[in-house]
Amino acid sequence: MHLFAKLQQRSTLVFLQTYPTPQAAQAASLAEIRATLRLGKHTNPTKAAPKIFEELHRPQLAASEVIVRAKSRLLLSLVKQLLVVLQEIASYDKAIRPLFLHHDDQELWRSLPGAGKHLAPRLLAEWGDERSRYADATSVQTLAGTAPVPFQSGKYAKAHKRFACVKPLRNALYQFAWQSTRQEAWALAYYQRKRARCGKSHSMAVRALANVWVRIIYAMGVNKTSYQRATFEAARLAHAPRPHAA
Repeated sequence: MHLFAKLQQRSTLVFLQTYPTPQAAQAASLAEIRATLRLGKHTNPTKAAPKIFEELHRPQLAASEVIVRAKSRLLLSLVKQLLVVLQEIASYDKAIRPLFLHHDDQELWRSLPGAGKHLAPRLLAEWGDERSRYADATSVQTLAGTAPVPFQSGKYAKAHKRFACVKPLRNALYQFAWQSTRQEAWALAYYQRKRARCGKSHSMAVRALANVWVRIIYAMGVNKTSYQRATFEAARLAHAPRPHAA
């Protein structure tokens, strides 16, 4: 389904529910498609409708009538279930937001660049608010799986991804680290350096960046302070390797 950016969004599901077969979609006028997108609360129905209309009328392979009838029935059943799931997710989001905004640590997590209204509560939930739970930043890195595991056999030595970890926490940190590259120049530079100089894959570079963020977040929790770019930059420069005097 390349007419929409995401399958798991209301506008896509409403469109499929309204036009469950290629023939039904092709028979719809531009105005009808635009109205359907509005019904599904599409972000920009006026711009998207002509593109969808044009794509629908391109030459394409056609399945037999029997297959179309069977698959369209299955599609309607699945769409009906997914719409309920989306509704429940929305109710969860509605309940989570006030809980997060009334939490004592909400300012700390909201200050993280790129965390936003979805990742910030998720990070708080996965990390927790009991500061005595972690002895140091290393313990969090190990638990979250952002720190690699060294492996050595004879002369062969290599670091590999940590599999024994709390995967929801690792995923939340991974998602946040990638989002941070869009707002923090140092985070983007770190990611690019890992990719270019160290030859790391995208996943490895983001995981390494998440490992850096764990140290920052841990220090924020210990000091009970929000993230400040200037404070971080000053600390980074203070701990940067100094060139040897000639």
